[in-house]
Amino acid sequence: MNYRFTEELPDLDALFALYDAVNWNEFLGLSKEQVSQATARSWYALHVYDGERLIGTGRVISDGVINGCLCGIAVHPHYQRQGIGSELVRRLVGQCRQHRLHVQLFCTEQTAAYYRKLGFEPFAIGMKHQG
Repeated sequence: MNYRFTEELPDLDALFALYDAVNWNEFLGLSKEQVSQATARSWYALHVYDGERLIGTGRVISDGVINGCLCGIAVHPHYQRQGIGSELVRRLVGQCRQHRLHVQLFCTEQTAAYYRKLGFEPFAIGMKHQG
């Protein structure tokens, strides 16, 4: 895997294009600026490049003391099933462990098996407000 992982904040258009490629923009309904702002304000964010092309991203939202919640984990569909997502998650978890945080994430039923393979297990029922 010769991809470059970096904490450097990606270009706003590139990040928005990646969110679009994984069909998150319609669901989230955020502007480019808001997507970039969410990433910039995260406790930790990591991005993956193939050359100059942003192909993956993930972030941790945290209080920096107790919990670290992985979120926004995405790999461009053309690059999936190559271990990029697994490496991204491994590095995000490592960053949390380095700071002794309890690592958590929310996922869909469709992605639960994937995260189980990466060492996660169900521990609670996640819910969201319908408003």
